[in-house]
This record gives sequence, structure tokens and C-alpha cells, in this order.
Amino acid sequence: MIIIIIINTTNDKLFSDSDNQANAGQQLLLPEHSVILALVIKTADDKQLLFERVGRSWQHTGKGVLLSLTDQHVEQLMFSWQQASGLVQASDVIIDESKGVLVQIDIAANEQRQQFTLYPLTDQLLIYKHASDTWLAFPAAIAKQLIPITQL
Repeated sequence: MIIIIIINTTNDKLFSDSDNQANAGQQLLLPEHSVILALVIKTADDKQLLFERVGRSWQHTGKGVLLSLTDQHVEQLMFSWQQASGLVQASDVIIDESKGVLVQIDIAANEQRQQFTLYPLTDQLLIYKHASDTWLAFPAAIAKQLIPITQL
């Protein structure tokens, strides 16, 4: 019993809550271990990309967009969406809504479609999560990983 108490006490000192507090402002875009079934990207100038899971591979179609993505590029895109986490921002973000890119994602075992609006800025990427009414900030480089359209 004494050994258990010593281990618990030293464990709390070695691994304090400061590690957990450092990640407190971080939030994943999608629920952990999500399986994406479909991803739709709609730009303000009426371009659209649709990625659908067909068996073990992906099929993508575009309206007003010509893309030559390999299967590996599409897998990397989906992985980026599954792993991306950003800093939670204040809810009073002021932004030009006409420059937003709408993204809708269907996730396995989730009836409700996830919806996001992405705002690529020069120094960062802001993402609004519609379901939770939350703003997240990401480094600007993440925009290229989440949106495969080169000209926005």
C-alpha cells in the first residue's frame, strides 16, 4: 500500500497538470477516431469539390475545379482533417464572410453532417465550427492541407 501511495505522489509531481493545461486551448476539428465518408468543399466563387469514399479508395469530382490528385494526396487530405487541432478563439471574431470556404463532412456513425467555414488569411487560417459555435485558429500553412484548391 505504501508503494502505491509513493508511486501516485511521485507521478503527480513528475507529470503535473501543466501539460494538460497547455493543451486546454486546443480543440480537434473532428471527433477523435472519426471515419470520413464524404467531404464537400464549396468556395465563394461557386467552385465545388466532392470527395466520397468508395470501398477502400476515394472518388473525387469537381465543379469548376480541375484537380489531378493521387490517391495518396487524397488520403493525406483526409488525414489532415482527422488530425487538425487549433486554438480556440473568442466568439467575437470579425471577418469578411464573403471570403469563406464552406466545408461539409459526413462521418461514419454520425447522422448529422459536420459543417465548417474556413477563412484563409495571410497570417493564419480561421475555422468556424457551426455545430459547436466555436472559432479555431491555425497556422496559415494548414490551409493548403485542408483545402486542395490552390486559388481561393
